[in-house]
Amino acid sequence: MTEGDHPPKHRLQVVHDIPGRIRIRSPYLGDPFVDTRYLEAFLQAVPGIESVRLNKPAACVAVRYDDGAGTRKKILDVLECPPGEIHCQTYDFSHPPDLTKTIRVALSLILVPFLPMRLRALLTWFTALPILVKGADAILNEGVTVEVLDAGAVTFTLMRRDYFSSNAIVLLLTFGDYLQELTEYKSNRLLLSLYKQEVEWVWVEVGGVETRFPVDEVKVGDIVVCGHGELIPVDGVVVEGAAAINASSITGEPLPVDATPGTEVFSGTVIEEGRIKIRAVRVGSESTTAKISQYIEKSLKNKSRVQTESETMANRLVPLTFGMGLGIFAVTGDIRRASAALTVDYSCALKLCSPVAVKTGMNSAAQGGLVIKGASALEAFSKVDTFVFDKTGTLTQGSPEVTDIVSFGECSQNEVLALAASAEAHYKHPIASAIATASKQRGVPLIEAGECDFIVAHGVSAFVASHEVLVGNRHFVAEDEGIDCSMGEESARALHAEGKSTLYVAKDGELAGLIAIRDVIRPEANAALWRLKSLGIKHLVVLTGDQKEAAEAVKRALPITEIHWNLLPEEKAVILERLKAEGRSIAFVGDGVNDAPALIRADVGVSMPGGADLARQTAQVLLLREDLMTLPFAREISQRVMSVLRNNFRLTVGINSAVLLMALTGLASPLAAAILHNGTTIGLLTYAMRATTLRPQGESEEFHAMPLMRANGGFVNPDALLNGER
Repeated sequence: MTEGDHPPKHRLQVVHDIPGRIRIRSPYLGDPFVDTRYLEAFLQAVPGIESVRLNKPAACVAVRYDDGAGTRKKILDVLECPPGEIHCQTYDFSHPPDLTKTIRVALSLILVPFLPMRLRALLTWFTALPILVKGADAILNEGVTVEVLDAGAVTFTLMRRDYFSSNAIVLLLTFGDYLQELTEYKSNRLLLSLYKQEVEWVWVEVGGVETRFPVDEVKVGDIVVCGHGELIPVDGVVVEGAAAINASSITGEPLPVDATPGTEVFSGTVIEEGRIKIRAVRVGSESTTAKISQYIEKSLKNKSRVQTESETMANRLVPLTFGMGLGIFAVTGDIRRASAALTVDYSCALKLCSPVAVKTGMNSAAQGGLVIKGASALEAFSKVDTFVFDKTGTLTQGSPEVTDIVSFGECSQNEVLALAASAEAHYKHPIASAIATASKQRGVPLIEAGECDFIVAHGVSAFVASHEVLVGNRHFVAEDEGIDCSMGEESARALHAEGKSTLYVAKDGELAGLIAIRDVIRPEANAALWRLKSLGIKHLVVLTGDQKEAAEAVKRALPITEIHWNLLPEEKAVILERLKAEGRSIAFVGDGVNDAPALIRADVGVSMPGGADLARQTAQVLLLREDLMTLPFAREISQRVMSVLRNNFRLTVGINSAVLLMALTGLASPLAAAILHNGTTIGLLTYAMRATTLRPQGESEEFHAMPLMRANGGFVNPDALLNGER
């Protein structure tokens, strides 16, 4: 904690206090993210405390202590400013909503008409007592809140001796609370269950023998054995066997992928066919599933500005409603109207429907292959008007491939490729891999190579079939080794103009050929960028450390507004600052550690699935599969959720104002007003859930196809094709 930082103070209410025993209530004690065991143990460690019991559903803690005045003060100090560690990493599902109270009130409502008047009154007052106590507690400690409105409505109905209406209103309020808790519980459980680790036991190979271990005991380096139908419990690399793996829970990819020795696999994915042995690389809280769960759990706690403002406005309307109810009673003396007015609460629908809309949207995003870290990220993403992309590994695949081979003299293209592949065969850098892949694709066999010498950042010198072979850049081959490369200058210039890099290949002191290499643009990049434009993105910017020619080749291939090249990581952040100074709202898409400064400065940071840990931690949106079409899907979700939040506010205020007017004018009885109010809340809840449940939509073939080049070099907009324009 830095100097000047202080843990937040929580409001406490001492519910019961006798020497040696104290019971304290505070809203944060009911937080599903509060670690019950940790808080109890932390209090238990305070000298003088004998026992601690936390009742999370009641948001209370009971403490027995040695009756010392100093001990009592320590208890209050700890609970007022608890340690940050009490917030656990896992949502607490140990206390599902309880329907018992609702059933009890419903039975009271059924019995009341058949009881004598005295028993009827006694049972009704007893049923209403929890709401009356809660209202009294609220007005004494918090002022005029929703609980005060509820208590006021019930009190006025009791004063009229309308016991049936009183029980009915209590039933509606109790059932409404149950629905609110159940909806939040289920939405959180659904979202977190997407990445919950269901495996408790695993098979680990120890000394050649498969042994059953608890999953918590698996260590990095262990060989984990998984077969048909089993969930992979660790991140690792396949060392033996073959399998078809369903990775949809992590990547959103619907088709199974093949896993063979050397394939990287992730926890949370399922083996559909086959059997493999996996060397564990990340286990427990470091695994992919656990990391994603942590991101989601943290995001459940934050709210968007629209949510906060709506709830604040609704809370401010509570005293107004209360004042209207009391005012109409003071003016007319009509308890019925006053009671009906007090049943109308603006904040109920907002506080219930807004979080459900956000969580349903996050769930839709997760099923579509991305994690959005909370309501604030959704709101920021909906406002973005500029996307900034890091080129390598984001718009491009990040793995170079051979595009052209130019041969000179008596060498053929295949011979040039064979010489280069044979010389590079012992090295694992990306260019060597690209050459090896090209030789395999063309069926060019490798030639036995003798002594090899690798010069970092220059090239390779090797003896291939008794011939001295040089492979590298022009500086290495022409200037360092003195090879005449003049015959290749024209071809090299033409390749560079297309944004390709060139390798020079020399044999026995003469230039044998050129090999052109380029980082390939992702096949879906074009369609994704056009789709973003159709969703209101006005500015598409690309940043790269590559040379000008490579950058311009990307600009020609994609509908980009501007591109910057030869950039250092800190220079990318400077460009983002300039764009923000122009008034733009920016999303930055990157994948590397060097992208972290830009991710932090952007309004929304987006990390690719293979991004470095720092990039993933810094970003507000994580893509779970290598598909840029998830970006427009995220944009659609964010816009839909924010639209629902705004509509929810308008509908809540409009409908409840109409009900309030009916109540004040005597057109609605207390029971009718309560039914209309609660019915509105349930209707808005249904709207919020349905409107934010989205799936990635399959577009038409014209849209997914690369835009056609016009004769003048421009692009055909896919949206224009869909609209029949030419």
